[in-house]
Amino acid sequence: MPRFLTILLAVGLSLSALARADETVRQVQEELRKRNLYFGNIDGQNTTVLADALKRYQARKGFAVTGQVDSDTATSLHVQPSPVAASAPLPDMPVLKSDTESALPESQRLALQREAEEKPDLTPSPAPPAESPAPGQDLMPDQVTKFVQDYLRDAETPDVSRQVNYYAFPVHYFDHGSVSQDFVTKDTSNYVKRWPERKYTLVGPVAFFASDSEGETNVEFTIAFDLRSDGRSTKKKATGRTRNWWTLRKNDGELKIVAIREARIRE
Repeated sequence: MPRFLTILLAVGLSLSALARADETVRQVQEELRKRNLYFGNIDGQNTTVLADALKRYQARKGFAVTGQVDSDTATSLHVQPSPVAASAPLPDMPVLKSDTESALPESQRLALQREAEEKPDLTPSPAPPAESPAPGQDLMPDQVTKFVQDYLRDAETPDVSRQVNYYAFPVHYFDHGSVSQDFVTKDTSNYVKRWPERKYTLVGPVAFFASDSEGETNVEFTIAFDLRSDGRSTKKKATGRTRNWWTLRKNDGELKIVAIREARIRE
């Protein structure tokens, strides 16, 4: 075969392998997002954000913490691993090889050969996932951001029940620990009476962090607040910013707050 055609063939095979790797990575991104461990783009790209999410998942499952799509991780996530996807990060340019050379490293090729000899009836399809995500746990960033914004808008109204409806009970409530719905209802009612005029503004994006608990997501964001009380005897005003941390979980298909705390930002 002419050398030019050999190079073209090698380039075509390399691009085909990269395309398969991108699809594998994309599936991994989707599965990790369902488990609230990955909040980046579903783009099939190997990134440090994806590697960190893989490490968290592998540590949770008791696998070797490599940050790569190895066979155990791929099987648990119910995706088909590929040699290119299992090597992170991907090289900038594919290495061209002649048609007489193996596309895999010698050690990996021998390992696969031994596995085929030891398990001749092994099927190419992965085993069922070791962990199935709970229904509705695949939270999207836009969905959570809207949830935060809706909370802030309802927090500006005098409707106490609407504000309390954002929580799942018992809820870990600021510095009060785990409290009941009655406690939150009373506290919210008192706050509304103390500050009848309230304005909250989301400052910057909502950041996402994996939770140690299954089915939960941690979020962090900053708000600016403007509180006013124009009573007959006194006029009070309070303005500033707070850093907020929530833990979210879906209950019966609805997103709820299971833990909430905040810290005043001193300016």
